Parts: sequence; structure tokens; C-alpha cells
Amino acid sequence: MAVLMTERTPRGSNAGEGTATATVKRPCEASTKQGTPCRAFALPGEPFCWGHHPGRQADVRRARQKGGRVAGQLRSIEGRRKKLDSAAELIAFTSGVVQDVLSGRVLPDVARACLYGISIQRQLIEASDLERRLDVLEQQRLPAPTQQGGRSWGH
Repeated sequence: MAVLMTERTPRGSNAGEGTATATVKRPCEASTKQGTPCRAFALPGEPFCWGHHPGRQADVRRARQKGGRVAGQLRSIEGRRKKLDSAAELIAFTSGVVQDVLSGRVLPDVARACLYGISIQRQLIEASDLERRLDVLEQQRLPAPTQQGGRSWGH
């Protein structure tokens, strides 16, 4: 089954400025290891996708090796999961990630993703702390309920 896609011709090209052209995306003709048809699109003008193209096997092997390294590093971090719900815990974890990058145990890309998550965690902790503090202030401002459950006069 082919999929019809439209592409915009780049501005300033000979085909006319901003015209839409139709291209057909064909599925890869290869089969997976399980024997099912590959669901990826074939490269333009080729019968195979990037992962099944015979001329790109070295690139595929390098990409798989890199993926394996990153997955291994993620597993090593997962084994050290800590409760990160205070500023002190975030600081300690961040310090460990930086040290792991410097020692070569963690790739910079993995550390970048972890540190991005830490920044989100910091914002969540700050928002939670602010909400807790506001709740306390609001409770202090609310008048105490009366004994009969009626309206408190003079307040």
C-alpha cells in the first residue's frame, strides 16, 4: 500500500514558488526477523527503508551499538533511583550525574536528558511548596466556625 504525501517545493526552485507536488511513499519491501512485513517507508527511489538498505548496514550497526550503550547507561542510572523531592536531594543527584559524565560512565546526551528532568522536578517541588504555604496562610485567614453552625456576626 502506497501513501500519498504532498510536499512543498522550496522557494526559489525552478518548479515554481510554493507549489505543492505529490509524492508517493512506498513501504519497505523487507521483512522483520519475525517474518512480518516492515512497516517503515522505503527511502526515496529505493525498495528498502534505512534499516534494511544493504548499503547502509554499517550505519545501522553503529546506530544499534550507540543505542545499546545509551540503554546500558540508562539502566545504570535506574539502579540508583532516589527519592528526589527536596532541593538537597536534587543537588546531590545532579552532582552525581555531573561526576558520572566527567568520569565517562554516562554520555553527555543521557546526562542532558537527566538534567532536563531535574529542572522539571525542581519546578514541581517549588510549585508544591508554594501551594502548601498558600494553604497554611488561607487556613490562618479563615474565621473559625461558630458553635451553632450559623453565621458569625461581627466578622
